[in-house]
This record gives sequence, C-alpha cells and structure tokens, in this order.
Amino acid sequence: MRSARLRIFILMIADVVCFTFFPLALLWIADNFMQESMIITWKYYWRMWPIIGAFVGCNIFIRLYHGDVAYPGAALGAVEELRRIFFSVSLIYILLLAYLAFTHRVQEISRLVLIFSWLFTFIWLPIFRWWARSLMKRFCIGQINVLIAGAGVTGKMVAQELRRDKYFGFNVVGFLDDSPVLQDSCPVDDIPVLGNLRYARKIADKYNTSYMICCIPITLVSEVLEGYLKYFKHVMIIPDNRVFPISWAYPIYLSGFSGMEIRNQLLLFMPRMAKGLLELFISLFAFITLLPLFLVLALLIKVTSRGPIFYRARRLGVNHKTIKVLKFRTMYSDADQRLETLLAEDPEMERQWREKFKLENDPRVTPLGRFLRKTSLDELPQFWNVLTGEMAVIGPRPIVEAEVKYYDDRYALLSRVKPGITGLWQVSGRCELDYPQRVNLDISYIMNWSIWMDYYIFLKTVKEVILCRGAR
Repeated sequence: MRSARLRIFILMIADVVCFTFFPLALLWIADNFMQESMIITWKYYWRMWPIIGAFVGCNIFIRLYHGDVAYPGAALGAVEELRRIFFSVSLIYILLLAYLAFTHRVQEISRLVLIFSWLFTFIWLPIFRWWARSLMKRFCIGQINVLIAGAGVTGKMVAQELRRDKYFGFNVVGFLDDSPVLQDSCPVDDIPVLGNLRYARKIADKYNTSYMICCIPITLVSEVLEGYLKYFKHVMIIPDNRVFPISWAYPIYLSGFSGMEIRNQLLLFMPRMAKGLLELFISLFAFITLLPLFLVLALLIKVTSRGPIFYRARRLGVNHKTIKVLKFRTMYSDADQRLETLLAEDPEMERQWREKFKLENDPRVTPLGRFLRKTSLDELPQFWNVLTGEMAVIGPRPIVEAEVKYYDDRYALLSRVKPGITGLWQVSGRCELDYPQRVNLDISYIMNWSIWMDYYIFLKTVKEVILCRGAR
C-alpha cells in the first residue's frame, strides 16, 4: 500500500509539472514573439494557481491514480488511461473557461494559449507519466510486491511481462503452486515458487504484499478466492491464456445475479468508419509529406544493389484473401535462392526460420537494407496498401499462409480485420517475442480494439522507431 501511494505521489508531481509547463512556455512565447496587442499579463496568470489543485482533483475524480486513492490497486490499462486523460484535461479546461466567462475575464486570457495548452497537455501528459514510471522502475521506487498464484504457462507469461513492464510497477516476489514438481524451483529467471496455494497468507506476511494475481483454472479460483479475499486487499484474476475482451466489458447486476455485458466493437459501424476515415487521412498526409524521402530512398536502393526498388510480399488479408504488401527492397535480388541454401546448410538458421519465419543477422539483407529495417523505413510504401483498402495503418501483423497453424481456431477472428503497418505486437517487443506471445497480442488487439488503443499504439510506434528497437 505504501509503495502504491508513493507511485501516486510521483505521478501527481509529473501531472503538475506537465500541466504548468506548457501554459507558461506558451505564455513566454506569446510575450516575446507576438505583436504588442497579443502580450499577456503574467501577473493575472499567477493568480490562477488554484487551478493546479483542481486539475489533480479532476484526475482523482476520474480515477487516474491507481483507482481509489484511499485504497490504491492496479493502475488503469494504458489505453484506458489515455482515454481518461483526454476527458480529465478537457474537463479542467472547460471548467477554466466557465470560470473566466462567469467572472467576465475571458478577454484577459489569450485563447490561443488556452487552446494550445489543452492540446499539448493532452499529448504530453502520457509521456511525462511514462518518464516518471521509467525512473521509478530504474531506481526501484514505488514497486508494488505481488504474488502470482499458478506457475503454469499463463503465470510464467504474466511474470515475464511484469519483469519488463514499467507501467504497473508490480514486483513479482514469487509464485504459489500446488504442483510438487515446481516446489523450490524458479519457473521464471530468479522468481521462485514459495509454497502451496493454501499458504498464501503466511507468505504474503513474510514478503509484505497485499496483492495477488490468480493465474489458475477458473474452477480452482472459485475454491481459493473466498480465502484470498479475507486477507488480500486486491485480487486480479487471469484464469488462462485466452484473451478476454475486458476493455468493452461492463458489470451488470440483474435481480441478484452478477454478470458482465461485452460490447462487440467489430460490429459497430461508427467506430469502424471513424478508424477508416482517420487512417485514410493519415495515409494521404504521409504520401504528400514523405514524397521527397521516398524518392531519395528509391534512388539509394537502385544505386547500392541490383534489383527492383520495391518488394511485394504475399500476405493474407481480410477473409483469407492474398494481398501483396509493398515494401522497399532490403534483400539481394537472389534472396530466395540464398535462403534455400542457408536452410539446407545451417540447422540453427533452419530452426530460427521454422519458429519465427525470420533470421537473426540475415545474410540475405543488403547493408542499406539493414538500415531501412532498423529504422522501419522499409515499411513506408505500405501506406499505398492502406489507400487501396487492403491494409490498415494500425492492426494485426500481416501473416503468411504457413503461419495460420499458430492461430488454430482463432484465425477466423484474425481474418475478419485488415492487417496493419504497425500494431500491438510491433510495439511490444517485435522479434524478441515468441509465437504464442505474438498470437496473443494480435487477438488481444482485435478483441479490445478502440480508437484509443490505436492512439496508444501510434505513440508507442513513434517511440520504438526513434529508439530503433526490436526491428531486424
């Protein structure tokens, strides 16, 4: 609990810094570079400092600080946090405008400063929060101790993700599991199995944790849940590695029965139309603004190696239809022949290709091609596929026919949506992920899709491209 409150305090500081920085920065710009008639009086702005407290109050009201500030639990999901940040920032600026109008002082404040302050605060607040969480992770500040019930496939995947994760601030101290084989073992790195499920309270006291994550079969959850709720203030249930559309699930109380309603975003016309129109605009804008870069890269490809400028990769689109995904060519023209020779001569490369359909340090890639892949510039021509309606800017990754088997019965769901230039798996580790994780991320995107999730993926794509991480 103390760690969670420390996280809340640090996030509040990040929010206040972001909320005050942009109005002051814009005010300084207006005061120094605009015409005399646009100069703003600093003294009046300083009198408005109570709005900072009101902003923090809005964030508390909208539950942006680990839920209930008095009894903090897990943070909101990143996508839901983005959505609520938009509403919180918009609400505080609406309240500010209402106050100025009520006091007849609206003419004393620059409307441009207010508009751009709202816009920059909304865009940058998630980034300030990411910086704060990164610093907490780096210096081990405000990390919340948790136990994981179940050291099976799901439990290990959750522990691995939390080990990398900066967002939630969970520190997995150990597993609980009834399997005799797993006792006194370390299923993930140095995270041990500390005991049986029934010893949860004793182990929790020892490691000072009041948070439990249940990654056990739902039938077993029903047996242990009542006992856990007597001690643990927060219990998260992840019953198996199947994706649940929790982003669009709403609790329902029906005459003594507790239930949950799930909204199917894939069948709603307006959200899908909004996504289509927004991505069409993005693609047109990208083509117009990036045309000089397209021409330079095309010339470099032609000069540095023989072969065509573009590579048309055969992938599966909507309803299992084959599409040709356009990319800048990054391999030598005889890449297919080289691949056959490599796989026949090198068992390790054959294993890599069989498991991931990719090769580390692929010798077929040209020197320029390595740069294009590292920076993801080879993907830029795919905006043409978006304009032709074959792809989306953001969506599940395009797959080949041989990869269908990894999706099993879930491929029917995957084939209902357009593949994307970027997506959830690309910003969550890319080549570092194994196939079960890739499949899980693709299905999770489809089941929980929203415009806000697309915005979250867009922000993470920008970060990953700048850092050149995960691409090979």
